[in-house]
Amino acid sequence: MKKTFLAALLSASCMSANAGVIFSDNFDSEVPDVLVQTGSDTNYTSFTNWTVSEGTVDLVANGDWSLECAGNTGKCVDLDGSTGNAGIFTSIDLLLDAGTYSLSFDVSGNQRNGSNDTVDLILGGILDKTITLNGNDPWTTISYIFTVNSATTDNLIFNHTGGDNIGILLDNVSIASVPEPGTLALLGLGLAGLTVARRRKAA
Repeated sequence: MKKTFLAALLSASCMSANAGVIFSDNFDSEVPDVLVQTGSDTNYTSFTNWTVSEGTVDLVANGDWSLECAGNTGKCVDLDGSTGNAGIFTSIDLLLDAGTYSLSFDVSGNQRNGSNDTVDLILGGILDKTITLNGNDPWTTISYIFTVNSATTDNLIFNHTGGDNIGILLDNVSIASVPEPGTLALLGLGLAGLTVARRRKAA
């Protein structure tokens, strides 16, 4: 009986964790119109989960132009495309119910010179942030917690300022729901109760 309860509790916890991801993209499945391995300027616009407007971005494979993507593997996006006109990088529609969410993504400096680059991050009327990185800044994970008061449909936007063909690199974008404190408390109490029961049985 106790084993069955524990299995159900852990199963529910795992299901909740898996269901929490609203949006996730590491760009690794993107297939460029021009093979990025050749070092050609791709000016890539055919992303699965994003549109590019008012300029361009570049899809970069790890090692292209001596650039490293997050984790030194896969693909990432240079938010200042090769046309010298940084594009606006906009996600597909995101359906967000009322609740609390976490947004995380990896960024690095342009990896090619020591100049500063800036990108504006916008999520509807919920988030409006400006991120400035030096060209030599290493990959780092940036995270924000935000609350949605009522169900909404919005887009996540990365709008890179300037335009000199080299910009901030982006990888591993993710939005996930944050469990309500009450849910976590119940899970903790359930596990604590099982621990006490085991100790009594052992005694």
